[in-house]
Amino acid sequence: MNLLSRSIPTQILIIEALFRRLNPNHRIHKDLREEYNRRKKGVAGEKQIDYYLEFLPPEQFYIFRGLRLICDNKAFQIDTLVISQKFVLLIEAKDISGKLYFDESYKQLVCINEDGDQQVMEDPLEQVKRQSRQFVKWMGLKLDVPIEYLVVLGDSRTYIDPRSGPKYKDYILHAHALEEKIQELACKNQKDIFQEETLRKLTSRILTCHNPLSIDPQKTYQYSSADIIKGIQCPECKKFGMERANQVWECPHCKATSRDAHKQAILDYLLLIKPTITNKECRDFLGIKSRKIAHRLLNSMNLQFTGTNKSRIYYKPKHG
Repeated sequence: MNLLSRSIPTQILIIEALFRRLNPNHRIHKDLREEYNRRKKGVAGEKQIDYYLEFLPPEQFYIFRGLRLICDNKAFQIDTLVISQKFVLLIEAKDISGKLYFDESYKQLVCINEDGDQQVMEDPLEQVKRQSRQFVKWMGLKLDVPIEYLVVLGDSRTYIDPRSGPKYKDYILHAHALEEKIQELACKNQKDIFQEETLRKLTSRILTCHNPLSIDPQKTYQYSSADIIKGIQCPECKKFGMERANQVWECPHCKATSRDAHKQAILDYLLLIKPTITNKECRDFLGIKSRKIAHRLLNSMNLQFTGTNKSRIYYKPKHG
């Protein structure tokens, strides 16, 4: 049973908004592109894993994707958490191409890409083991719960060097082998650990305590509000400056029209400037003068708000 779906990472949404509204010659564009490509590749790997998880019997497994919890005032992220009555499984997703050598002695992963370039990174097995310890502490249960963990590679073409330490063969696998591996773990752990009521309370608590990442985009990506292009972007020619006429937006450059081009602009503001917006701020950002039109446009977004009339504040949609 899927209890927590994986959403588009906030960082990807922010970077896409920056691609739309940051001058192409801005100094951070190269770094943005590199991070964007890396994150999109990671999302693709996670989707591969999600696909094979769909083959599991939904009545036997509770699945949480993109889970973020707080323990002892420290956040930890679990790519995928699978819970059954018999065991708990943490999955660390990796989408790495090339040849991989897992160095047990130094607890590191050596990756050689198609160009022959070598990169050394933290051993992902150590990473998911650390997450499992944090999750056990977070649960705080007086039960001897079997905790399993795996590192799953989303790219089926990734080569695992057989010289890697022997312990890795039980914990590192490709996504296409995931369903069979989980069934193997179910056969290994046959005793029911969780009573139905305990399991229900645990899954409910996990959902309640899920704490999506919140970042300050201007501090994280090193830009200022002054760097952001205002106005409504034409969905056709991508130029800014669409104007309101007869309840539609019209592009003065290509003459294309749109009824809802303002929605992306308002979301861009909430992603890039600050997570709240007022009627006045909306008018300034969209380049319109009418308070009534701004009120109607903001209400069309179904955003949560507080206050009334001129004191009304609208909030960015919750994500993740």
